[in-house]
Amino acid sequence: MSVILRAEGLSKSFLLNGEPRLIILGLDLSVREGIFLSIVGSSGCGKSTLLGLLAGITRPDKGRIILRGEDITGKSGMLGYMPQEDLLFPWLNVLENALIPVRVRNGDIRAALVKLHQLLPVFGLQDHAQHLPYQLSGGLRQRTALLRTCMMETPLLLLDEPFANLDAITRLQLQEWLCQITRELKLTVMLVTHDIDEAISLSDEIHLMQGQPGNFVKRFELDDTTKADEKLRAGLKKEIIDKVKGTL
Repeated sequence: MSVILRAEGLSKSFLLNGEPRLIILGLDLSVREGIFLSIVGSSGCGKSTLLGLLAGITRPDKGRIILRGEDITGKSGMLGYMPQEDLLFPWLNVLENALIPVRVRNGDIRAALVKLHQLLPVFGLQDHAQHLPYQLSGGLRQRTALLRTCMMETPLLLLDEPFANLDAITRLQLQEWLCQITRELKLTVMLVTHDIDEAISLSDEIHLMQGQPGNFVKRFELDDTTKADEKLRAGLKKEIIDKVKGTL
């Protein structure tokens, strides 16, 4: 699989009480096409900051981001980004919320509607196209938000703890669903999560990020055998947890 995204030497600081605080220092990352990559680590190590840099929401102090040979450092809209909150427009129904990325880029609405009607059943939203956000459960709202992100038609989706605010049962259901649609739609995904079980269930790769300022300290590769075997899963989870404790 070819590398579609590279981050080289990313560093980022923010002002805290009037003083600069370094959040990420000298971070490198390669993302291969078609994989599901999760980033785990303790709070404050810069995981969400990294997604913000990749999405172009903020610009790094140093370093660059390369997407399929193009420097996209500081450019927004190049990658699909889904934050923890669904941020659906309350006055728009599911269909209209999902069309927002197409309208923003002045895309072909008619072609987008054809695609949306094909995707609604995949996302379990075929019976909710005309519903407003307040009429949806938390799980359906997150499905709508992910559908909207997919409609950006970017080569990589960035998901920042999309299921963190859901109850445990809904979260497990959406994890299974996300695993299914990423394979069905052949998506390339980068997920930030605090849930190690979630990362193991979904991922082809797990990158452990630690430190203040943060950087990657370990990379784990997973296969279907590891995911299916309870002992292997438990062993991997323990290794990750021990590594986190050892870097605090």
